[in-house]
Amino acid sequence: MKVLLAVDDSSYSERATETLKALKLPSQTEVTVLTVVPEHNFLGDISLHMFRGTAAARKRAHKTQEERTAELLKGPVDMLRASRVKVESLVCQGRPAEEILNKAREMGAQLIVIGAKGEGDSPRFPLGGVAQKVMKYAEASVLLAREKTTSIRRVLVATDGSKYSDEAVGFLLDMPLPGKSEVFVVTAMQSWNPALVRAFTRDWKTDQQILRDLQRSEEDRAQILVTETKKRFREKGYEASTMVLKGEPAEEILGAAETLNPNLIALGARGLTGIEAFLLGSVAQRVARFSSYSVLIGRAQGHQK
Repeated sequence: MKVLLAVDDSSYSERATETLKALKLPSQTEVTVLTVVPEHNFLGDISLHMFRGTAAARKRAHKTQEERTAELLKGPVDMLRASRVKVESLVCQGRPAEEILNKAREMGAQLIVIGAKGEGDSPRFPLGGVAQKVMKYAEASVLLAREKTTSIRRVLVATDGSKYSDEAVGFLLDMPLPGKSEVFVVTAMQSWNPALVRAFTRDWKTDQQILRDLQRSEEDRAQILVTETKKRFREKGYEASTMVLKGEPAEEILGAAETLNPNLIALGARGLTGIEAFLLGSVAQRVARFSSYSVLIGRAQGHQK
């Protein structure tokens, strides 16, 4: 597996490194630790380097920048090398999200790991600007780190039977997770209450019977779905259990997470209602944005067009 870990000087980058290490990646994993020196362009394509004074002053500034980035990369690199994975570091200059996405594509990364917020992000927003762009446009799976963790003990896996959620499940099974991880497989059925006020026919009793039949069919399908997914995890030796939820999927997934307190929530980039033109489904976006926990958005490499 090839992994790109994007770091800056924020505490969330430390959490990203810790979470990646907690995954117990196999020794053949190749990790590139990347930091991007932002290059901000203003109106008229004016950039800060135009105003850094004399050549000597620019040289001093460049040296200071190199020393700072070297120190920034040292911690994550040393921590991951202790896990006996192959690690290299890289410094780029430019727009952070673009550089992260370009490097991930260039190296063929299967996973991008990044803090949910970065240096300079407003505390008012639950998800940073760079993280939002990366999770939306990446071709690889993306892990958004939020909490400090030294081990992955509980994982909440949300599935709806789509190929996208199956990609998230497959990614976790291939990773693999630490052997003692406890997996909770959940699926959310849409609430039927709004449908009760819409008449399929002109006969109220007939409408009620249709809705009962539809609900029973969906409940049966939901049980089959979570049971089959649970079986896949148990075959790999994980302790796994299931929950069938009822309501708006993102809200139900977030609510289940608050109850279960997982170290990681995993779900597909899009669901059954995903439209091919959309890069990221609404459920994945809402869970990633409002979750208090780290979130893994699963994608098959090269899936995105």
